[in-house]
Amino acid sequence: MNVIYDALVALTTVHDQELLAGFERYAERLARVLTPDQLEAYAAEIQTSGEIRILEELTPAELAALPPAMQEIAVVVIPDIDLTMENRRVAALLNQRGQHQVAPDLHSVAAPLV
Repeated sequence: MNVIYDALVALTTVHDQELLAGFERYAERLARVLTPDQLEAYAAEIQTSGEIRILEELTPAELAALPPAMQEIAVVVIPDIDLTMENRRVAALLNQRGQHQVAPDLHSVAAPLV
């Protein structure tokens, strides 16, 4: 795989087939548009923060607080509808598995259905 996939796998102890496939899709799509250095920076951010964020959901202040390398990555990812959908899918899959702490942008909407 690649460094993004490895970073995502390390976020959680849940490793079912659907989740791993979601990680793989997102990592592969990122590898098509980001440079190797950007992939490394994104993976390092995931590892350091211990979470995967939905980049388009970040407020302007949150975006400004990101390291410069992550700001550059966000500029590439946010306008790309396929990437943003894969980013959201990864967060949704994690939340469906109760991993709210590693996908905080969906935590407030991930309440169980009654």
